[in-house]
Amino acid sequence: MEFRPNAAAVIINDRGLILVGQRADIPGSWQLPQGGIDQNENAEKAILREVEEETGIRPQALRIIKKTSEICYNFPAHIEKKMGFKGQCQIFFLLELIDSDCVPESSDEFSSFEWITKEETLNRIVEFKKNSYAEAFRQIFGD
Repeated sequence: MEFRPNAAAVIINDRGLILVGQRADIPGSWQLPQGGIDQNENAEKAILREVEEETGIRPQALRIIKKTSEICYNFPAHIEKKMGFKGQCQIFFLLELIDSDCVPESSDEFSSFEWITKEETLNRIVEFKKNSYAEAFRQIFGD
């Protein structure tokens, strides 16, 4: 079984806070906007597409600042079975929100959004993703 290629968005606002979404299908479960990289699509295109699909934030409202190396994690058994992948290999992108009037909108993926600190983001993330988020933050922010 393979790992799914994926891109994740660390979107920061002018106060340095990170956008997280509460999953619509699992209330109380928070994560960064993310999604699979389609065949014949590069990671940069994928992340801008996923952010727009999941948050309504258009690519023109964002600036790509930095990206990480590929960071992989395993799914728990029940998710592995459902998804058909062993886990995901993600490239995290640091995206700056350059349009302060832009407000994320709920979608099929997310029921609500909040702007929170890096520490709070790591506290809210499901356990099986924590190490990958911590490594991404280390690569992006240097801590």
